[in-house]
Amino acid sequence: MLTIEGIIIKNFLNTSKAQLVKVGIIALIDELGSSMFSFALGLFLLRKTGSAMNLGISILIGPLVSLVLLPVSGTIVDRFSHKKIIVTCQIGIIITMAFFSMELQQLSGTYLIKIIILLVLLDIFQLFIGNVFSASAINLVPKTQVQQLNSIQQMVRSSASILAPIFGGIAYGMMPFFGFTLVMLVTTSVVMLIVLSLNFRFNGAQLVTKTDFKRKVDFLTSFKEGIHYLRQKQAIVMLIITACVINFFFCAVNVGLPFILVNRFKLSNIFYSIVEASTSVGMILSGFIFMKQKPAENQIQIMYRWVIGIALITSGMGLPVVLHVQLLKLEITGIYVVLALLMGVALFETNVPMAGYMQLHIDSSFQGRVFTIQSSLSMLMMPVGTIMYGYLFDHFNAGIIFLVSGIIVIIFISVFMQIKVTKPIGYARNIAGTKNLENGQK
Repeated sequence: MLTIEGIIIKNFLNTSKAQLVKVGIIALIDELGSSMFSFALGLFLLRKTGSAMNLGISILIGPLVSLVLLPVSGTIVDRFSHKKIIVTCQIGIIITMAFFSMELQQLSGTYLIKIIILLVLLDIFQLFIGNVFSASAINLVPKTQVQQLNSIQQMVRSSASILAPIFGGIAYGMMPFFGFTLVMLVTTSVVMLIVLSLNFRFNGAQLVTKTDFKRKVDFLTSFKEGIHYLRQKQAIVMLIITACVINFFFCAVNVGLPFILVNRFKLSNIFYSIVEASTSVGMILSGFIFMKQKPAENQIQIMYRWVIGIALITSGMGLPVVLHVQLLKLEITGIYVVLALLMGVALFETNVPMAGYMQLHIDSSFQGRVFTIQSSLSMLMMPVGTIMYGYLFDHFNAGIIFLVSGIIVIIFISVFMQIKVTKPIGYARNIAGTKNLENGQK
């Protein structure tokens, strides 16, 4: 017999607030565990090999995995149970990390190959988990709370991105690299237990195409259907292109900001770390404000204005270099802390509404394929942009690069804002109707 406290707890666990809390905890634990492991792995590679190239290869694996799996991963997300996919991938991560932990004790001259295999497997599992959560948002909570769900995830991950390097740096000096594999094992296990308690049918059952395992799934045809569906959704296509543009040109900040702060202005590690953390702080602050706001009707137009804000801030980062300002290091730090805070706010106000709009306006049976396409293309832009900006900052004036990058984005988005988006076509319903007719004729 349940007590009053037990009844209250049981009732709470069946509410949307409980769903939001669980997703927030999952995002926090997962981000802390994976970020700490990535941090330690980067240091491990640098100390073992002394080569930045090996570190670059490890970073490049994720986008390559996404690109290779692009034709199949989205179809799997759309056709099979989301909870089963996540749990299966988490079991895969646990087995992979356990095996690697044993192999780590015997790493010899082939350790680099073993690490690459490890990263490939982890990126495959994390690719599916990320895309499934994106496609599941509409079923985890009521439609009115999808934006809140995205806000919580973004805020928690931003908080973890601040804490992970701190915890990782402290832990790296206190325990061997083997300890970080155990941390990953524990965090993944805890996340899996919470996922098992999540209700993936809170806002209705997942719409999937029933798949007979004895029959071969035609991944190519399914992928083509996803592409054809996207052609009917002009607004979604524009958002995907916008995400790719942001990821590509934001590499100017990722590469150029450390370059000018350390090489041009000679900031200390402490001042540099403060600037780096400010972007995440800005995202967290924006999250608290955003959760209290109601979604605007002209969401896309507002989002594009924030993208222009990102471009203006990017250009602003180059002004102190172009103007050859002579300021104290504390003053330079203050300027870039403000710019980084504003950048965090602008990124949050762009990313969260973009994700929410796509989750609410993409048919459930196509969300896996669409989100896979979007995440794969966006991820691919990052190594391409990093390589390009790495070359540019080595050979040209850093301030000019920031200014030009911002101006290009402003021009691009200004053109996009003038495009009149046509009304979405109910492609999914048409496809379903066609299949029903075909089945009826057979």
